[in-house]
Amino acid sequence: MEFIAPAKINLYLDVLSKREDGYHEIETLFEKVSLFDRLVVEHAEQATSIICDDPAVPTGKESLMRRVIDAFNGQIGKTLCFKVVLEKNIPVSAGLGGGSSDAAALLKALNEITGSPLDKTSLLDISRQLGADIPFFLSDASFAYGRGRGDIIQEVRSELKMWHVIVDPPFKVSTKEVYTRFTHFDLTNNRGVDRMFSAFLRAQDTDGIAKNLHNDLQQITLRDFPVLEQVLFELKKAGAKGALLTGSGPCVFGIFGPKEAETAREALLKVFPAEESWKILIASTCFV
Repeated sequence: MEFIAPAKINLYLDVLSKREDGYHEIETLFEKVSLFDRLVVEHAEQATSIICDDPAVPTGKESLMRRVIDAFNGQIGKTLCFKVVLEKNIPVSAGLGGGSSDAAALLKALNEITGSPLDKTSLLDISRQLGADIPFFLSDASFAYGRGRGDIIQEVRSELKMWHVIVDPPFKVSTKEVYTRFTHFDLTNNRGVDRMFSAFLRAQDTDGIAKNLHNDLQQITLRDFPVLEQVLFELKKAGAKGALLTGSGPCVFGIFGPKEAETAREALLKVFPAEESWKILIASTCFV
């Protein structure tokens, strides 16, 4: 059976404190977007195999995908074998949540093809053990707040459809390293942000969202990769209503109208050419 795994962007991300478990307490607003990986998952007779068309994606025994299968088997008390084929379209280590989305899609796939032995609560319990972003991708919502490590999900219902141009640079960023270097915690900056964004989503106010984009991690990543300052500038020059680093980066997105996105993409390709391994992608809010 084939399953899709959408990417995400963060419309805001506040880092609130350092937790005793080594992670950080955050609040963020996720949006699923129409950039998809595809998984084909089947039962296997003798051994589990994971195949991916991108060599940058780990597929061995310690990989996230294999850990999903092991955790699922452990929860149902069986040792089932599966064949997983992953078509990778979401850039790797880019702040778009591709690995977490793949893990969530695989977890749902395993449950579906085995007759749904686990309820949603059990699937969420597994997902929280495997990664902070995975619970969001288990939800059906296009928008959701992530609290705690990002794994406590509050879905937000909205019919708002936004269009984004996403710039994927030819380098990667370590999320762990960026968080390690974050030291400026200010709880007062976070008060009421969720209520404000909820109002924007209810009113389908794209301009309100665009004017209030915020990411506490952005300045750390920009210090390491100053070219991202130019990316932000060029997105706004091309007509973005707002532009922001997603997650720890390095991908940067801009919010556009549906008619302006393609024109902006063409303009950005002249500045950040594909021949130098830049990717300029167009995506919209995903309602899958």
